[in-house]
Amino acid sequence: MKKNLLLTLTTLLTLFITTINIEAATIVLRSGVTVKGKLVDRTDEEITIQDPDTRQMRVIKSIFVRDLVLEADEQKLVEKLEKKKKGKDLKLRGGDEGEDLLKVLQPSIGIMPGIALPVGKIASKVQLGYGALLFCDTGIPMKTDMFKMRFGLSVGFLYHQTKSTKASSSIMMLPVVAYTKLQFVTPVGARPYIKLGGGITYAKGGPSAIEPTIAAAFGLGYVNNKIPFMEFFLEAGYMRTFEKLSSDFVTVNLGVAYRFGAPPAAPTIKVEEKKK
Repeated sequence: MKKNLLLTLTTLLTLFITTINIEAATIVLRSGVTVKGKLVDRTDEEITIQDPDTRQMRVIKSIFVRDLVLEADEQKLVEKLEKKKKGKDLKLRGGDEGEDLLKVLQPSIGIMPGIALPVGKIASKVQLGYGALLFCDTGIPMKTDMFKMRFGLSVGFLYHQTKSTKASSSIMMLPVVAYTKLQFVTPVGARPYIKLGGGITYAKGGPSAIEPTIAAAFGLGYVNNKIPFMEFFLEAGYMRTFEKLSSDFVTVNLGVAYRFGAPPAAPTIKVEEKKK
């Protein structure tokens, strides 16, 4: 009788463990390691599962997750959590206190090297120039995820050789521009935008001068899902300075920025039907 009881308990335990494993989520880490467990919670930063053997909770950072394979029932939990998250986002945009504004504003800092082609009257005096600009900007809370408005400040450096054959001389310019950027966000990571700004430029080419400056640009940003904290840019723009060294320039820049508060790389979610 003891043998029958032991056999029965063993069978029940085996069935119980098998049932747990069937209903468990499968997490594939970027290192290739596979982890299984019952899905308990999921946020942008981490995934919480219950270990099928020890019944203890385990938290895995989303940045380390490559794939998340779920049963159909667990997918419903994920959808429920997503709705809850969207509700929190809406409250945050409405100005609720105690939330993490860093995720909404996503301030960034970056650099954009490029060239500046003189046009108009100054084109006969100076050659194609080169330089770079440093910039920082931040978003503002909006009720839509399709468009993003950002405000920022850029500080640049441009160097031009003159076309004079009599003497070797150059012009150096340091534009400081405050700008507004309207960005269109697409599901594939591309982010076309337009940018308008104004400020001052310190110019030195003989006598130095500080000149009012206006600038405009259109460009394309790109955010890869695997490295969401980085954004890459291709931008074409126009800059005009006034007064003593009134001049016009067409600029082309490539750049990269680091985004603070950007969500971690989202794992690929797959749904598997339960095996009958």
